[in-house]
Amino acid sequence: MKKIRIGKRMLYISLFFAFICVLAGTFLYERSSASSDTGQDDILAVNGAPDKNTDSSEDVEMESENMKEEVIAEFVCKRLQAVDFTIKEYPIDKEIYTEEMDREYREVFLQVLLNQTLIQNEDGQEIYFADIDPKEMSDADYMTVIKELFVYCYFDFDGDGFPELIADPCGAYVRFGGPRILKYDRNSKKVYVDGYRFMKYRPLCAGKFYYEDRGGASAIRYGYQEIDSKGNVVEEVTFQLVHPVYEYPERYFINSIGEFEHLEVELDKDSWDEMLHDFFKAKDNAVKGITYDELFSDMEHP
Repeated sequence: MKKIRIGKRMLYISLFFAFICVLAGTFLYERSSASSDTGQDDILAVNGAPDKNTDSSEDVEMESENMKEEVIAEFVCKRLQAVDFTIKEYPIDKEIYTEEMDREYREVFLQVLLNQTLIQNEDGQEIYFADIDPKEMSDADYMTVIKELFVYCYFDFDGDGFPELIADPCGAYVRFGGPRILKYDRNSKKVYVDGYRFMKYRPLCAGKFYYEDRGGASAIRYGYQEIDSKGNVVEEVTFQLVHPVYEYPERYFINSIGEFEHLEVELDKDSWDEMLHDFFKAKDNAVKGITYDELFSDMEHP
């Protein structure tokens, strides 16, 4: 009897599970039909992830990206506030730099411009000034270039108490690139020149360059560099003012600062005015260049 009761019990259990399976099959069939009728995505059904969970995941990702951008923007603004855009000046050491020494310096720089003495570039190569732009030209054409297409800044750029000569083509002599710093070492009797600089840059003051590019119709672009005594860029900032378009007002962006490049950190006008006030004031008071003839007015020169 015991075996029979067990057999009946197993039968009842089997029938129960069969009934459950039928109900489950019917439910799944109706659910599948409903999904087909409403055009639900099969992938969502397989993943068991309803629409609201997917949206939530996207929201979290977007929120995380927004937080990342906010952190970068905050850091960029702090870096920008720490930049000293103000005009810097280094006085010439008059106790050492005598009138005789001044003449010696300018005579050496004149020889450089006339290709009568070699200069040493940042790679240690000795070249003539004309070799910076290796295109061949007549002596007359060359003199026209250095007299009419360059302006010169003659002051202590690196803070060593002696003047450097900055030869600046002002964008007129494109092949030359940007301004070059010529430094004379009186002990070695050699002249050193720093490397290529973006041609839009102009001397701002001691240790600093800047540019203002109004060439584009949609924006005014600005740049700023700080240079150490070896000619290396130690700080660089680029930013732009975007002109109003249709219903959009003026917009203000930081495009790069230091190692952070290709940025679009937007500032409101008050923050722009506050953080860049010293830059625009310095730009309006940038060092003025002089001509070739003015620099060598008391010397015989072509």
